[in-house]
Amino acid sequence: MGDGVMRGRWWIQMADEYIARHPLTGKPLNTGNRRSRKKKVRTIKIGPWSEIEREDVIPLARGDVSVIEVLFEGRTVKVGRPAGIRALPRMITGPLKPMHDALVMALADSNPEVRMAGIEVLPICAMRDSEQLLDYLAELLDDDVTMVQQAASHCLGDLAADFPSGTDTLLHIELRHTVESRRKEAWRGLRSLCSIWPDVAADHIDRLIREKEPRLRRDAASMLSRLVSRSGAKIWDLISWSLQDEDGEVRIRAASTLRPLAESHPKIALILAEDALFDSEEKVRAKVISCLDRLDSSSTKLRSLVTSGCRVADVAVRKACIHLITRLYSDDEARELAIELLKQETDKELIKYLEDLAVDHQLEGDEARKNAYLAPAEPVPARDLEIMASEADLPPRLALEEDNPAKPLAKDEDRHA
Repeated sequence: MGDGVMRGRWWIQMADEYIARHPLTGKPLNTGNRRSRKKKVRTIKIGPWSEIEREDVIPLARGDVSVIEVLFEGRTVKVGRPAGIRALPRMITGPLKPMHDALVMALADSNPEVRMAGIEVLPICAMRDSEQLLDYLAELLDDDVTMVQQAASHCLGDLAADFPSGTDTLLHIELRHTVESRRKEAWRGLRSLCSIWPDVAADHIDRLIREKEPRLRRDAASMLSRLVSRSGAKIWDLISWSLQDEDGEVRIRAASTLRPLAESHPKIALILAEDALFDSEEKVRAKVISCLDRLDSSSTKLRSLVTSGCRVADVAVRKACIHLITRLYSDDEARELAIELLKQETDKELIKYLEDLAVDHQLEGDEARKNAYLAPAEPVPARDLEIMASEADLPPRLALEEDNPAKPLAKDEDRHA
């Protein structure tokens, strides 16, 4: 597809597909999202630069021509070098070197407005050739002009998912930067990595949860829920380490992964929940209970864990585990456990619940509860109906009604119908 604009979007057709490689091993990465293999469609602002003639784009972007006039939205507009740079994505399907050289010149220019224009189109132009561009981006992140720094930081957030190996070092630095706005853009880039390159994202999170600063570990733990659906041993280890962190907030955020993990990998979720159930943080325990409620009730390990939870000192944990008894055990087993727990329970509300659970309602309950255990009457066989009818000289249906006084006899007209 050639040069053109559709609904404010440029369709970027890549001549040579970028192959992302692992930053540590150098091996090609397997994407976690098949959609990332499709041609990239990036949004770019539409402006007067959209009307620049193709043959004028490169000279204007290089500064060989200072100003040209274009017709935009019914009026004549004068545009300069920044507009020519913003028009460079239109040249992406043509010769590569002139476009690339013009962009490199823009990124190294002394005029901040020119540098910012170059940063704006860098994510699109880099899809054809990223050589030198990421090196210039690294320099622009520490530019003397604040607005240029901010533009470069935003650009890094956009590029992270497209160039995971090329931006690995930059992302590592920016995730820990002292300036909040720069950290924010880096974390945005890491979130995009979680959905497209989960292996790379996991490596970043692995390093972050080892940092001394609690804020970094907390933010890293929040990212774990984005990787649960692509779980593997590496992700499970990260969750396990975060659940054992000394900082309570880190453990709370890591515990948010347990319920979704219970749906995809219940055995792993149960192993992770085993220690977290007795965490000192109430919110962690609540998330663990929510996880246990999703697990298979036939699991022996789950029953053992819940039984242990029924005896802990924390009332909230005991209450949650005791209320799981009826889901995990048969009526007889539940009664036996309730009787045993009553010997040590001190909470009035739980004592009342356990006393009710310990009663055999089939034998000791009120009339309504006893009737609930009664089996429905079996239907009378057709042969027996015929015998009863012949003895009473009645049709089979009426013989059954006469034998069952609970049902009224049919009307005379129905009998002779």
